[in-house]
Amino acid sequence: MQHLRFRGQKLFYQNREAAESMIRQIDDFPSFFEPSDERPLIIDCGANIGVSMLEWKHRWPQAEILCFEPDPFAFAILCKNVEANDIPGVRCLNLAVADSEGTTPWYGNISASGDARGNSIDPAWGDRTAWGINRTTTRTTVQCVPLSIYLSKRTVSFLKLDIEGAEEQVINESAECLGNVEAVYVEVHQTKASESYNSSGRIHKALEQAGFVVEAESRFQQHALPPHLEAWQRDTQATQTQLLAWR
Repeated sequence: MQHLRFRGQKLFYQNREAAESMIRQIDDFPSFFEPSDERPLIIDCGANIGVSMLEWKHRWPQAEILCFEPDPFAFAILCKNVEANDIPGVRCLNLAVADSEGTTPWYGNISASGDARGNSIDPAWGDRTAWGINRTTTRTTVQCVPLSIYLSKRTVSFLKLDIEGAEEQVINESAECLGNVEAVYVEVHQTKASESYNSSGRIHKALEQAGFVVEAESRFQQHALPPHLEAWQRDTQATQTQLLAWR
């Protein structure tokens, strides 16, 4: 396992291209909120190897961060990045957030050196076998949990949902608890095949109904998706939309 320096900490990784891409993405991450609490609670759904976690601990050292990452290999590196840097106040859960508790299939580039950015419980986003992509799509089973369990316990300063196609089901399941959340970032992953159950428009409306001011931005930067997914993105009409929501 290799590492590079990020925000004064060691960032361990197995896939350098993915790690550098996530660093570029967090550099562009919109600063649209400031925690009102001295010890804000941040919930990071889709934490991957922990780039966003390191960024937020750099901005707000007293923050308490709850990281959800279902991919077994990304989760192991996430834990390494917490433990090796001796970062307090971070709890890592090897779980996918979903609309129910139990197990669910997990699709994507699942391997120790794989690029976990596109891995998903949604086959419309994670299963790319039909496009002949060199990086073989594999499948495993992961544990899942309703996010509402964690939103209902206390005020959440910031919720990040970057869960590759499962955003609408999680927002709908958590609807009654969204009043406990001060700000939300949702990255909606939508394809032509999935728009009937995962739509940026419907999520936008749900957030407004929960009392948020919502701003939408499309993500077509060069690092929004790995380069080898360009044909897949074109054929499936895959889009990524950022929804920024605050009170």
